[in-house]
Amino acid sequence: MVEVAEIRLTWLPLRNGTYCAMLGRHEVAFVMKRETMSDWAWRISHCNGTNNTGFHYASTLEGAKTAVLAGVQEWFRQAGFR
Repeated sequence: MVEVAEIRLTWLPLRNGTYCAMLGRHEVAFVMKRETMSDWAWRISHCNGTNNTGFHYASTLEGAKTAVLAGVQEWFRQAGFR
């Protein structure tokens, strides 16, 4: 069994500073550079069973990627994985 801590995401660059987080062949999140701000917006989708359309924010791309990974791992923990 895969441990939650072993979950890794693949980041695909899209366009205009947007990235898609993939878990295997599944899109699980998006991170995008905000045009009017110096921060990054991110949203987990297609992973946790919600249609959450709200964005969260991080000051760096790496910070946004880290937050996305933590959110995906937390969803798996809540689903009963260790």
